Amino acid sequence: MAMLKKPWVLGVIGALAGVGVAFAVLTFVLGGGDDGEAATPPVDPTPVATEGKLGPHMVLADRVFNLISPPAAPVYLKLQTVVEFQTTDERWAHVLHGCARAFEVAPAPMVSLVPVAPVASVAPASGGAEGRGNACQTEELALLAEFDAQVGTGRQLVEDAVTSIVTGKTPEEVATAEGKEALKAEIQAAVQERLPGMVVTRVLFTNFITQ
Repeated sequence: MAMLKKPWVLGVIGALAGVGVAFAVLTFVLGGGDDGEAATPPVDPTPVATEGKLGPHMVLADRVFNLISPPAAPVYLKLQTVVEFQTTDERWAHVLHGCARAFEVAPAPMVSLVPVAPVASVAPASGGAEGRGNACQTEELALLAEFDAQVGTGRQLVEDAVTSIVTGKTPEEVATAEGKEALKAEIQAAVQERLPGMVVTRVLFTNFITQ
């Protein structure tokens, strides 16, 4: 009788062992898939390269600052500052690079576009280079307006940073090329601190006159 029961017992043990192995394999497969997905790092957007042009930027007011100097002989600095910010927006890539390639011309000098007065003429229906140029200029102006709205009251923070830094300088500190570059770096760091959600790429001086 014991001999008859032994095969049945062995069969039950074998079945249980088979179920255990199958469960282990299934757990490994499913677990391995989850680990593989979790290990895949997110892809960060690629910043748009400006290549000699200006990306998103703010042009601060052209102002006169009082430098640290004797009251009897005050020295002033007439300064206009441009602060450029990093972007990953492909629309900026199109404006800064795609349009230039479409026109088949060399990159334009690093300038800030300003609104132009409406013109009565209409671009040719064929869409020549002039028509494409106007379209690209319009698109860039729209992007700048959108960026300005995004910055909002942050512009006042930037203006305050520039004022605090410049008025703390002596004429000698800003008289040399090295002094100007140091001033740019200090302004860039201050703006970055005040606008931590944005990345400042560079600071430019479009007007710099001591008097």
